[in-house]
Amino acid sequence: MSTAQIIYEQYKVLPKRVRKELKELIIREEEPENQPLLAQIGQGLNEVKLIREGKLPRKTFADLKREMSDAK
Repeated sequence: MSTAQIIYEQYKVLPKRVRKELKELIIREEEPENQPLLAQIGQGLNEVKLIREGKLPRKTFADLKREMSDAK
């Protein structure tokens, strides 16, 4: 039995109210307004890659502290 089949079997025994909540959570997770976090993570990973390749200057801890204090 595959993982998807196991999950579906578990889903089928849930009360209707819980099934509805689960569907709403899944839909909400896939909505575009929840995608910026994924985009930010992707951007951060790209920046790390560029830093490793030497195409983007490294930020020091002092630089990060300065940026955070400037943002306040």
